[in-house]
Amino acid sequence: MYRFTIFLLAAIALSATPVSAQMPPVSVRAVPVELRKVQPHHRFTGSLRAVSRGKVAALEDGRVLEVTVREGAAVKRGDIIAVVDSRRLEAQHGELQAGLMTAQALVTQREAELRQTKLDLERSHSLVGRNAISQQQHEHNETEVAVAEARLATDQRRIDEIKSQLELFQVRLDDTTVRAPYDAQVIERHAQPGEWIKAGEPFVTLVSTGQIEAWLEIPERYAGVLSQFANQSAVKIVGSDKQFIATSAKRVNEVHPRTRTFQFVLTLADPDAELSPGMSVDAWLPVGPEQDDLTIPKDAVVRSGGSTFVYKAVTADGGTTAVRQPIQVKFETGHWVVVHAVGLTPGDMVIIEGNERLLPGTPLAVTAVSAPALQAEVQLDRQPR
Repeated sequence: MYRFTIFLLAAIALSATPVSAQMPPVSVRAVPVELRKVQPHHRFTGSLRAVSRGKVAALEDGRVLEVTVREGAAVKRGDIIAVVDSRRLEAQHGELQAGLMTAQALVTQREAELRQTKLDLERSHSLVGRNAISQQQHEHNETEVAVAEARLATDQRRIDEIKSQLELFQVRLDDTTVRAPYDAQVIERHAQPGEWIKAGEPFVTLVSTGQIEAWLEIPERYAGVLSQFANQSAVKIVGSDKQFIATSAKRVNEVHPRTRTFQFVLTLADPDAELSPGMSVDAWLPVGPEQDDLTIPKDAVVRSGGSTFVYKAVTADGGTTAVRQPIQVKFETGHWVVVHAVGLTPGDMVIIEGNERLLPGTPLAVTAVSAPALQAEVQLDRQPR
């Protein structure tokens, strides 16, 4: 019993030993808190919309021979989507081609007739001067030339008319092969092979790919302060860590009468088709002039149990330990976060690598990293983000 009591007291003494005495220093990287001039930003919400969305319709009546795509298929501009039976049009096209050959032969005949009438007129000029033929005969020859010229002109116009009809039929024949008007994904198929389709009825519904738009709802009080730099704002997909930088921006100049908001449209590049219309998004847009604010890298921010905080590396009594510092995130800008914290001042070292596994009071082995070096590493490691 005596030995058990001694063992129990020893265990209690060991459990009371401070954390810093039990643990070796944890290697972390830290950067100083900086006071920077930044534009204040505000978070706005919205959703994604396709740049183009529409139904690709038939341009000619006919039986559907083939629909080459199904739902989910990706198509490039010019890819064949469907084929309509073109035999009737081909027959009419062939008939016109035969008519063109007949008209061309008739023009050749008219040209020969015109040459002959002109020769007859030249002879009559010399003969009428010698009174070998009557003036009436000479005038008749002149009339024959005029008639031959008119017949030739009429038949030449007939050739032009047939050629125009052939061009139209060629367009109609080309329209029996339906192609994608832009890079897109098929989201619905409306027609099946063997069905009869009329002009204007859809084959498929397409949603464009490559670029997508984020439509944000902006309160009207921000109408006069949205910055010219908003076209490079960061857009984050709700529910994921994906972030995209807008390539352009435009404002829809109409305020909704009930919600008192207007729409602001950011265009995002999406070459890998990661985004889908309807997704919810957040965007931080600049809403005022530059001002001095505390900034820290995004990697310094820890969110856990509904709290947002950073770990400071604090040196005291010959050692460096982790101190948990609650913060309030005001807004994000690029790879930085603008924060408000009562216990945070410029120059304080905040941990940006290894902070996820820390506890308050954990002894630290700190490697200081300068802010410019950190920014360069972030740009190399996280592109595209």
